[in-house]
Amino acid sequence: MFITLSRAFLLLALGVLAITTAVLVKIFQPYDLIFKWKLQMSEDGEIFNLWAKPPVDLYIKIYLFNITNAEAFLAGREKMNVEQVGPYVYKEIMTHENITFNANNTMSTTPSHPLVWQEHMSEGNKEDDQVVMLNIAMLAISHLTADKPLFLRMGLRTLFATSKSQPLVRMTAKEFMFGYSSSLTTLGNTFFSKWISFEKVGLIDRMYDFSTDYETFYTGATNAGISGLYATYRGSTNLPQWDGEHCSNIELASDGTKFKSFIQPNETIKFFRKSMCRPINLYRTGEPQTHGSLTGYKYVFEENAFDNGATNEANKCFCRKGKCQPRGLIDVTDCYYGFPISLSYPHFMHGDTGLLDNITGMQPDEQKFASAFVIQPQSGLPLSISAKVQINMHFDDLSTFRQVSRFSHLTVPMLWFDIMMPELPESLDSRFNFYLNILPYLDILGYWGSLALGVALLVYAVTRATLRMSNIAQMNQISDGKYNKVNILRGVSNVHDVYKPCEMKLLHQNEKSPQMHESNIITRHDDMDMEASADLLYKELAATQQRQGSFALDLEPAISGSESGDDDFESNSSSSSLLCSHNSATCPCLLAQRQSVANETESDECTGSLSSGGDAEHSTNETFATHVDNQIKTNNALSIGAKTATNHTIINTNKSIEQAIDNSHSGSSRQNVNTENTMQIV
Repeated sequence: MFITLSRAFLLLALGVLAITTAVLVKIFQPYDLIFKWKLQMSEDGEIFNLWAKPPVDLYIKIYLFNITNAEAFLAGREKMNVEQVGPYVYKEIMTHENITFNANNTMSTTPSHPLVWQEHMSEGNKEDDQVVMLNIAMLAISHLTADKPLFLRMGLRTLFATSKSQPLVRMTAKEFMFGYSSSLTTLGNTFFSKWISFEKVGLIDRMYDFSTDYETFYTGATNAGISGLYATYRGSTNLPQWDGEHCSNIELASDGTKFKSFIQPNETIKFFRKSMCRPINLYRTGEPQTHGSLTGYKYVFEENAFDNGATNEANKCFCRKGKCQPRGLIDVTDCYYGFPISLSYPHFMHGDTGLLDNITGMQPDEQKFASAFVIQPQSGLPLSISAKVQINMHFDDLSTFRQVSRFSHLTVPMLWFDIMMPELPESLDSRFNFYLNILPYLDILGYWGSLALGVALLVYAVTRATLRMSNIAQMNQISDGKYNKVNILRGVSNVHDVYKPCEMKLLHQNEKSPQMHESNIITRHDDMDMEASADLLYKELAATQQRQGSFALDLEPAISGSESGDDDFESNSSSSSLLCSHNSATCPCLLAQRQSVANETESDECTGSLSSGGDAEHSTNETFATHVDNQIKTNNALSIGAKTATNHTIINTNKSIEQAIDNSHSGSSRQNVNTENTMQIV
């Protein structure tokens, strides 16, 4: 019983522990804690390594606007007509170099974005394709000096004439993108080195010049959601070319490697690239999209992103020096060495109608030229990127220079690019699938599993303890009604065949102890008919002798128990059960006899109790349980009672044998043998 209860208490403790674990899982959300820890940037950390050298396929597709009617346009006969050529595709090897961790939970780095030509993705286009493009150096100098004093303008006219410079020149696609030799560029680099620090003018080359850049990003130590986002650019949270936080603040913007984590549905996020010269807001749209095994949401440029305040008043800060360009253009002169560069959507999409009226060959299309980012909101991981921007030259009045006067108040498209990442590599997709789709089930399984286990253990422990206690109570309190019911079910008709409560108790003990079942048998017999056949008698006699032998064996421990006084109580009770007379219907159980001999003063009470059925058995059990010190006396009584019962049994057996012999005429020899055997067994 003690062991059973100990096990029940152990199960109970385990159940409480499991439920406590479920509560802790619900409160602390261990997956979120682990995931936030993984998002933090630390040296040689997993996310840090992915951010420092992203193992992604990032490309830039470039489309040039080839001028098809240069002569007719310069002669004033036709509007400028352009033709889109491309794509010219390069792979961008984006890395963060010279990383230093700072004490304020930031890390400083210098970006690097070398480009590698991808001929197989360029759809048959070659870097040496011939195109007619703007002479950026000549037109830029003309624009910058158009309102300068006459003597300066006269000197430039002479320079243009002697160098035979033309505003439209034929060159290869690669020369236009990455630089071509020009006498004007060489002259500018010689005399104005602080302004023109390069010998060749190439639009993509200048756009990807990060040699003077230094950036600071958050590590996420205090807020895992902002890890990998901009803290400063060139030492400041604001870009110097813009006034106002809306236009200049790049803090918490993404460079495209990683966006803000734990993005809320209505939250706006930022994107910043040097080539765009400004931060741009992104907002969620549409339904979830699945890329590989991950699901993200589509984010697009804010509406009127290239508006100069004509529609969105907040965008007036993009009007450089208070001068606003036509709707759809952003003046980024300060980011491109003072060249009159403006940004727009490809093909002047969403731009002022005048932009399309002055140039032919443009075909704006929302589906083709819209930018989109698919971002996994929990991690901030970009699943696909497509940022499309067009670079133009926007001119003021150039009538003071005859060679370039046709470009006055004209916005000429030069190229548009698409910085794209079509999908995540399979290895990265599999890794984040495990982090984002599989690991979250640990919280669910941990909570419900611990809760179910705890409840099950508690219920099992309580049920087991309750049933055990109930069984013990039933075993110790067997009622007279139960004994009567048993006898009724047995269908007894003779009072001599009725089991008394004490006998039922012994039978119940025999059921619990199968090893004692063979010896502890209570048998009852009425006097056999003296006229029965001899064969039946011999069978009965043989059975009687066998039982007597069993009785004698069982009596032996009881008698020896009286001498030692140390035998177990249950052994005495088992042996004493054999002493009930086979022919005495009024014989009380030996349990009551032993109590009577052990305690003379309680003899009358015990006898009365035995005659009253169940009360006698209950009184006897209580007396035996509380008087352990009378065990020696009880054992002596057992031996006396055992001898008396044995003698009585021998007499009855001998009488039965003599009568059987007389009736069956079996002969005196058999009688002697059987009698001797019986006496010897007893």
